[in-house]
Amino acid sequence: MSDPLTFADARTLQQQGDIGRFIKHHMAEARRAAAHRRGLVLRYPDLAAKLAERPINHSSPEKWNGYIPPATDCTGAMNTAPCRPALLALVAEAERRLRQPKEIAETTAEVAA
Repeated sequence: MSDPLTFADARTLQQQGDIGRFIKHHMAEARRAAAHRRGLVLRYPDLAAKLAERPINHSSPEKWNGYIPPATDCTGAMNTAPCRPALLALVAEAERRLRQPKEIAETTAEVAA
């Protein structure tokens, strides 16, 4: 993860005329990451179903856009929303499952050798 943007960094970007480009770039990256997470979780029906359960509580799995709330708020206070760890766990499980066929193939190859 990158270092947080300081006020001085923002001022410099603004003075150089780069603040708009900086924001657009990071918003596009955030949208791509969210779309990736959404696609990853929705590919597994059992994980997708958990999006509509507590503590996440989306009205339907398809309504989730892939957003995960940040770890801290703008003041630096920890985000204590119960949906955050639940969403992180769902994404981690989906990533694990995605890697699993590769891991099984590697383990099988090691055993055969």
